[in-house]
Amino acid sequence: MPLSGRMPRAWLVAGGACLLIAGLSLLLSREPTYDPTAWLSWGREILHGDLSTTSGPSWKPLPIVVTLPAALLGDGGQQDVWLVVARVGLLAALVLCYRLACRLEGPVAGVVAAAALLVSSGYATRTFRGDSEGILVALGLGAIEAHLVGRRRLAFGLLVATALLRPEMWLFAGLYGLWLAGWGVPPARRAWTTAVAAGTGVVVVAAWLVPEKIGSGRLLRAAARALEPVAGSPATASVPFVATFTNASSVLPWPLYAAGVVYVVAALRDGRRPERALALALAAVATAVMVIVALMAQMGFTGNSRYLTIPIALTGILGGAGLVRIASYARTRLRSGPARVAIAAVGVVSVVFFALATSRTADQVRSGMQESARYAALPAAIASVGGAKAVLACRPIYTEWFDVQAVARALGVHSSVVSIHPRVPGTVVARRGATIADPRRFRVERLTDRWVIASSCRR
Repeated sequence: MPLSGRMPRAWLVAGGACLLIAGLSLLLSREPTYDPTAWLSWGREILHGDLSTTSGPSWKPLPIVVTLPAALLGDGGQQDVWLVVARVGLLAALVLCYRLACRLEGPVAGVVAAAALLVSSGYATRTFRGDSEGILVALGLGAIEAHLVGRRRLAFGLLVATALLRPEMWLFAGLYGLWLAGWGVPPARRAWTTAVAAGTGVVVVAAWLVPEKIGSGRLLRAAARALEPVAGSPATASVPFVATFTNASSVLPWPLYAAGVVYVVAALRDGRRPERALALALAAVATAVMVIVALMAQMGFTGNSRYLTIPIALTGILGGAGLVRIASYARTRLRSGPARVAIAAVGVVSVVFFALATSRTADQVRSGMQESARYAALPAAIASVGGAKAVLACRPIYTEWFDVQAVARALGVHSSVVSIHPRVPGTVVARRGATIADPRRFRVERLTDRWVIASSCRR
C-alpha cells in the first residue's frame, strides 16, 4: 500500500464487495442473537434518554456508536444496520486473514488462513447473527496491516476501536500509543501525539464506565457481570488458566496448530527470510492475548473461546503459511518415495480435519438460522394475543434466560422487566415446550409452532 494516504483500488473493491454481500445477506436472516439484541435496545434507550443496563450482557461501547444513531431508523432499520456492520466485519476479517497470510507465503496460504477463520468453531454463526468478534478481528488485523504499510495513526485508531470492544485490548492500544508518541512520529509532533494518545485513553475508559454508571448506578457493573459463573466455561475448571488453552484447542483443525508451530520455529532459525519479523510478531501477539485471557479466566472471567478470536485468526494465518511452507519444502527437498508418501498422508489428514471443521460449521449455521427463524416469529406470536400492551397487562413477564433480550425488545421494555424465575401472577413468553410455561400455574393463551404465551391473569 502506498504511503500517499490514498486507498488502493483493491481495498475499495474488497470493501464494496463486503458491504454488498452483507447487505444481500439480510435476505437470508435479519435476527440478532443475545448480546447484539441488548446493544440494539441500549441504543434505542439512549436515544430516548432511558438507558438501563442493570441486566443483560456486559456493556461494550463500540456497538453503541452504531446502534444509537441507527435507532433513528426505528427498530427494523436499526437492526438491519447493525447486522450489516457485523457481517461486513465478518467478511473483512477473512479478507485481512488472506492479506497477512499472503504476505508470508503467497495466495494459497491466504486462502487457507481465511478458510481457517471461517470454519473455526462458532465464528460464522455468531458473527452472522450480529456478535462483534468479526469486527474485532477486522479491526485488529487492520491495525497490523496499517502498521506494516506505514499508516501509524490509522493503526492506532483501529487499536483504539478494538479497545472499545474488549478490555484486554486496552494494553495493546496503550502500548502502541506510547510507542507512537515516543518513537513513531517526528520529534516536532511528539507533544501533540502524546496529548492525543492520553486524551484517547481517557475517552476509552469513560466510554466503558460512564454509561454503566448512568444505566445501572454502578461503574463496574460490566466487570461484575463478566465475573458471574458460566457453567462449562474455563473459569469453572480446577485450573482456569490451563482450561482456557484446552477449551480452545478444538476451535481450529489440528494440522493448523502443528503447521503454525513449525512455521514459527523455522522463522526463529532462519534470520534471512524477509517475512521472519512479521511471523514472529503475529505469534507474539497471539500468545500475549491468549495469556491475558487465560489470566483473566484465573481471576474469574469466563475465558470462553469467543474471546480468543484474534489469536485464533493469527494462528490460522501462521498455520496456513506453515502448510504452504511445508509443502514447498517437501516438493523441493524430499525426493525419496517414503518421504513423499508421508507428506501425502499429512495432506490427506489435513483435508479430513478441514472437512470435519466445515461440517461442524455448517451444523452451527443451520442451528443459528433456526434460532433466527424462531425470533422472527416472536412479534407475530405477541400480536396474536393483542400485542405488547395486552401481554404487559399481566406482569411480571417470564422467559428462559437466553431469550430475555429478544422478549424484552419485542415488548418494548427494559430487559430488567423480564425475569427467568416464574411466579404467579405473571405472563410467560417462552419457546414452545419450555418447562417454565407450567400449565398448572399459567393458562396457555397462544401456542404457535415456535412460541407459547401463557398467563395466570384473566383477560
